[in-house]
Amino acid sequence: MVTFIDPDIRDEGPTPDSVLAGLDAEQRTAVTAPVGVVVVRAGAGSGKTTVLTRRIAWRVASGTADIERTMAITFTRQAATEMRTRLARYHFDGRPLIGTFHAVARKLMLQNLEDQNRRPPVIINNRSSLLSECMGDDAKRGGVNDVLAAIDWAHTHLLSPAAASAAMKEAGVKMPLEPARFTTVFTEYEKLKRKRGVIDLNDFLIAVIESAQRDPRFAESIRFQYRHISVDEAQDMNPLQYEFLKVLLPANPDVFLVGDPNQAIYAFNGADRELFHYLPGIGNGAHVVSLPANYRCTPEIVQFAVDTLAKDQQKADAVSKRPSGSVVTLFRSDTEDEELRIIRKQVQNAHAPDRRWSDIAVLVRINAYADTIRLNLADAGIPVRSSRMGGAWARAVSDASALTGREELATWSADILDTGEYSPDDADYKVGLLVRQFLDDNRSGTVNGRMFGSWMVTSADIAEADGVEVLSFHAAKGREWPFVVVAGMDKQLMPLGNTRKAEARSEEARLAYVALTRAGDELVVTWTDNRRGRSSGPSPFLPRVTTHIPAPDAPPEELRRIARARTEYEPVESAIRLWRARIARNKRVDPDGLLTFHHIRQLVREVPDSEEAIAEITGVFFARRYGKELLAVINSAVGR
Repeated sequence: MVTFIDPDIRDEGPTPDSVLAGLDAEQRTAVTAPVGVVVVRAGAGSGKTTVLTRRIAWRVASGTADIERTMAITFTRQAATEMRTRLARYHFDGRPLIGTFHAVARKLMLQNLEDQNRRPPVIINNRSSLLSECMGDDAKRGGVNDVLAAIDWAHTHLLSPAAASAAMKEAGVKMPLEPARFTTVFTEYEKLKRKRGVIDLNDFLIAVIESAQRDPRFAESIRFQYRHISVDEAQDMNPLQYEFLKVLLPANPDVFLVGDPNQAIYAFNGADRELFHYLPGIGNGAHVVSLPANYRCTPEIVQFAVDTLAKDQQKADAVSKRPSGSVVTLFRSDTEDEELRIIRKQVQNAHAPDRRWSDIAVLVRINAYADTIRLNLADAGIPVRSSRMGGAWARAVSDASALTGREELATWSADILDTGEYSPDDADYKVGLLVRQFLDDNRSGTVNGRMFGSWMVTSADIAEADGVEVLSFHAAKGREWPFVVVAGMDKQLMPLGNTRKAEARSEEARLAYVALTRAGDELVVTWTDNRRGRSSGPSPFLPRVTTHIPAPDAPPEELRRIARARTEYEPVESAIRLWRARIARNKRVDPDGLLTFHHIRQLVREVPDSEEAIAEITGVFFARRYGKELLAVINSAVGR
């Protein structure tokens, strides 16, 4: 994979020419584009983060931008962290504001409230519980998450509860409740949030937009404070984010927009890729640059992905700049079980001395199948990464969020980080590091634990241990790995469901394109002839297929040993899962939020015989609440 050359940073700071070192001709054109409205059509693997970072650095080094008045908006925390890290190498005297839409809006909202001496609201920790209260008996029949998704859709389209039902019907969005009932529940949800002084993520953007509409001076103060704006993944903006962007921009904007319509995959979240064609200045003096070069993927992977889009009559102007590599490997299987065996074998074979587990990813269309694959890999002893941190993590975050000011936060983190009593693997230590990062990101103004809690939700980039990542296509957006398995590329999952509308089908093709272009060096694609008891076959988006079904190999002795052991502890796992499902249903929470599959696997392997042993696996907070009950379930399953 090509690595862009870092500029030669001297003590006096970078020069404009040093910032441009290592860029290709198109990238240089984008970075040095005239001040004003610049739109960069950046294909997959084209180095858009490099271009965004170098654009900011070049503007500052050339004296055409002030680093303190620069803002960069990203769609993921990882992208924001990467941009901050790269810009820090230049040692500019000052720092730009870099964050996701929600993180930037949160900062502007809190700043406005502080100027007015108003207390900031608290971000909702459990939206499902709050909505269940509004739904009453309807919540007992399920569908809470569907109603939340409908409310989010309304928010992203700037719709009031009264207008939401009609708009959803016109847009063909499935209604989770009868229209009048949905309007009532939506209205009660908004009222209950105001009554309790809490907000959700979309409220950050709405608060800034509404404040700017009520008080033009607030809008002007934002535009004065942040004069130079950059937006990453601009094709994924929904109407709410687009309105927020317009608040930031004056009549003659200085804005740098990077996006790729071929990677527009968030229509379900209200995103409208057509907005990319109507961004400020398009057709009215905008400077448009294209970046067709792909530095991430081998030519074989790029061609396969381009051909996939072409199956839906879509075109991608992408050219790999990598040397030729391995051919894209396709595996046909008769059933899901065979497909899981193939995935497991390919992952095991991909792991090598020069390739970590975290260099490997398995990508699927739906989260349910991702859970199945995670369990299958874990059963084979393959480490799998998880973003769920467990009870000890939740307790440490809760402790920090309860602190009342800057001094308390600083003292709390110092007691953990500077005494030598905690190891870097402890949850307290990790949260302590995040508290310090939060204080560093917010050096001025009032801060407290509640603000740290909301920062954790919107801005913190939490690193994870080494392990294979199993993600949905959507979650993989913006990421890359040397070795990728794209699983389930068959008619049952790709396109998903009964996708009849042309635009919905086209988005499914773009989603496949995004997944395939996450692979840098090697790409494996799998599909089945039968899935979930129904006839399937290769996805219509696959540019080529294989008719060969691999003959099953005899599993190695290690896997046979694991399989034998699994039959012994199957009753324990089943008992724990049934118990978890019952508790989650009664509490109206996500089962994985109650007890992760990693914890279940460890409980099954160790079969703890005391509440203390359970606490070592799940964390003290969980064990205090559920340890006695869970221990009884385990004892009953093993006949103790």
